[in-house]
Amino acid sequence: FKTPTLRNVALRKSFFHNGEFHTLRDAVAFYASRDTDPGRWYPKNADGTVDKYDDLPKAYWPNLNQDPPFDGKKPGDKPALTDPEIDDIVAF
Repeated sequence: FKTPTLRNVALRKSFFHNGEFHTLRDAVAFYASRDTDPGRWYPKNADGTVDKYDDLPKAYWPNLNQDPPFDGKKPGDKPALTDPEIDDIVAF
């Protein structure tokens, strides 16, 4: 499986397999806070719970990247990156 190059990544019109994000900043912010603030990124079920990984079959959940900087963070934990750090990564 080939990983796309990062060359000219800031010029892309959409990010991820489903084109969910349209800015590089949003893509980086997603990875920085997907586990600490899942309600920001995922839809809610009828009972109000967050439907994490709603576009991925449950059988593939064990394949989710939990290596640093994710490290199994939980809702309410501090995000992996601050807003200024996200801005620095995008500028780089």
